[in-house]
Amino acid sequence: MDILDQLDQFEELIERAPRIPLTGKLVLNEDEVIELIEQFRNTLPEEIQQARWLLKERERYLREAEEEAKKMAEQGQAYVSKMIEDHEIIRQAQEKAKEITAEAQKAAREIRAGANEYADGVLTRLDEYLTHALASIRQGREALKSRE
Repeated sequence: MDILDQLDQFEELIERAPRIPLTGKLVLNEDEVIELIEQFRNTLPEEIQQARWLLKERERYLREAEEEAKKMAEQGQAYVSKMIEDHEIIRQAQEKAKEITAEAQKAAREIRAGANEYADGVLTRLDEYLTHALASIRQGREALKSRE
């Protein structure tokens, strides 16, 4: 069961809870609330591990893009070295090397931006998810405290 299902269960528990007349406060079964909180604790590490995995994958993807960019730049430089014999060929080779380098840098920037955007989206969703879960937990704790 993932944390979203657990949050749904928690929400359902709150919706089913009887209300104290004239106060609007809920009466919650302490054992059920504590069990759901334990489930949250057991599920969160998995979600955090997934976020960490995504960050590692992003870093790997960026490294590969940079390596590919270096490789393309080296290929461009090797091409230039071959064409040293003639001045016009040298000029053309330098232009080609610049184009390859610029393309590789552009590709690396685009890949990095895409990876960053993807990772940021995942982390944003995780942040929202955890914020919602924490708010639900706090709300449940406040309800428990108000019963005392």
